[in-house]
This record gives sequence, structure tokens and C-alpha cells, in this order.
Amino acid sequence: MNEFVTSLTALPNLHPAVVHFPVALAFTALVLDLIALVFHRKSWLGQAAATLYGLAAVGAVAAYFAGRQAAAGLGAISVRAEVVLADHADLALLTSMILVIASILRIGASLRATKDPGRLSGALRILALIALFGGALLVGQTADLGGALVYRHGVAVTPQQAQAPQPAPLPPAPVGVEVPELRLSRGEAGALDWRPISQDIDALGSFLSFVGDPQAVGAVSGDGEGLGLEVNGEALLILPGTFDDLVATARLDLGAFDGIIGLAHHVDASGAATMFTVSTAGEVQLMQRSGQKDTALDTAAIPQCHRVVELQTSAAGNHLKGFVDGKMTVHGHGASGDAGSVGLFINGRGVVRVLGVSVEPASGH
Repeated sequence: MNEFVTSLTALPNLHPAVVHFPVALAFTALVLDLIALVFHRKSWLGQAAATLYGLAAVGAVAAYFAGRQAAAGLGAISVRAEVVLADHADLALLTSMILVIASILRIGASLRATKDPGRLSGALRILALIALFGGALLVGQTADLGGALVYRHGVAVTPQQAQAPQPAPLPPAPVGVEVPELRLSRGEAGALDWRPISQDIDALGSFLSFVGDPQAVGAVSGDGEGLGLEVNGEALLILPGTFDDLVATARLDLGAFDGIIGLAHHVDASGAATMFTVSTAGEVQLMQRSGQKDTALDTAAIPQCHRVVELQTSAAGNHLKGFVDGKMTVHGHGASGDAGSVGLFINGRGVVRVLGVSVEPASGH
């Protein structure tokens, strides 16, 4: 249905088409109901206001679900845009709930007044008016965040602007010198960008630390792009620094690997973490690990993954997402907890070639 409607317009999704209805209807209903209170003898004014309450609630719910569908098709965006998008989505949900409550109260008051005018209908009407006033304020705040996404962050303006910015090229290492630290770039607000080469075998144990069995992964030198990791079991390779809201990206060659690989963030001292993983069999999972318990937040399936793949995960408030080659595959909600480490999770057999890993924080920690 959505594809049919959008095929009739130049819009990429239905959200821009329906989002103006709750904005216009909520404020119109508020003004009309205040007028109806003054001219209380004109009953049609109150009935018209009650109708607008209901239409505003329907418009808000429609805009919320259209917004969810639009967000699912955005692809990868910057961490700052992800934070604004998360706040926008949370406020949109709260706004919809408030407007639905206001419409139920106002329509109930209108029906009550028709059958049996009295104190109860008047009290319901006042409560509805208070709820609508709060809902109208939330509509304004939600719309402001939506405008910031488009006009400040360029989200959904063009496919090129919607993509996360690519880090600048790093200088080459001196010939004959193994300096993996040189290829670990530290940017603004603690951002990290690591682009190893095959000779960077000293990275493990220097700025990359282990959680789990250190014998499960070993660096192997040789020809080929990136750093080869020989895997025989499960391990978590931790990057330096701690991060809260973030976008983490890993580009990996899985041509000689069988198993599960992914990105972990908000890793704490106990090993608890939020993880986005992909198996070479094509199973994608977003989960939270606490102690010995793994809780799945969302799952998906993709074609078998014995190739070069780009994995990306983002955390913005309670919104957690996972992307494969720029396309969102999983989206869950959960509290990530305090700021923590970011790492590369590996569990399987074979050789993984790490072509690049980057972390973009919303703020420094």
C-alpha cells in the first residue's frame, strides 16, 4: 500500500505527506474549543472541536507510523543525526499518546453532554483541554526536531547526504616500520578510525585488548588488504576509549571465515554489552549480553556472507540499530547503560581480515 501511494508522488515515503495534519489539527482544535467555551450556547462549536480532537489524534498516530517506516529506510546517518532522530521518535510517540487520550476525553465529554449535561461532562472537557494543550506543545517540539533532522543534518534530503560521513585518508606508514598506532587515528570528541595493514600484527595486545580467551584469536601477517585474524573460538577485541551514544562501523573480509562476527558497545568490566552480530550463514542479531544471559532485541536474515561486508551499529538513547552494507536490518530498544568500551566480537573458525574499524561518538567521554 505504501509503495503504491508513494509511486503517485515524488516523495520517498508518506511521512512528509501526513505529518502536517496533526500540527494543523491540534492547534485548530485547541483554538476552536477555547472559542466554544466562550460561546457555550452554540453547541455546534463544541461538536466541531470534539471532531478535530479525534482527527488530530488519528493524524498523529498516522504520522508516527509513517515516520517509523521512513526511519527504517534511511540507511546509515551520522551519530548526531541518530541522537536527534531518537529524540524525535520518542517525542512523536508521547505526542500521539497524549493526543489520543485528549480525544477520548473530549469525545466522551461531548457524548456525555448530549445525553446528560452536568459536572462530569464539564470536568472531562476541562481535562481534555489541558491534555490537548500539552499535546500541542509536544507537537511543536516534535516538529522542531523533525526540522532539525532535515535542515541541520540533511537527513533524507539526498542519498548522499543521508550517509554517514567517511573519514579522511590516513597517512601511509613509513616503509619497513611496523607502527599500527600510526593507523589508529583519534579525531574530534574521541572519535577513532583504525585502518590496519597486514603487517600490523602487534596491534593485538597493544591498543587492542582481549575479553575472553586470548588464545582464540591471533594476528597473521601475509599478503592481502587489512590485518588477518586467525580465529579458533570466541573473543572480544576491545578498542581504546569509552563511548555513550555512538555509531560504530567495521569493514571486514569474511571470505575465509565461518561463524559469527559483529560489533559490541557499552562493554563494561563484567563483560555486559550490547552487540550487533552477523553470521556467515546469514543470521543477523541485535542483542544485549549480561553475565551468561543473551537477550535478543531483534533478528533478521540476509544472504550467506562469505565476502567483504560493512557492518554498522548505532546507539542513541534507547534506540539501537544494526546495518549491513548501509541498509538497516535490525532495530531494537533497550537501555545501553553507562558509557563503555567498543569492540569487535568474533566467534568461529578461519581467518577474518579487518579492513577498517571506526567509532564516532555523540560527545567525548
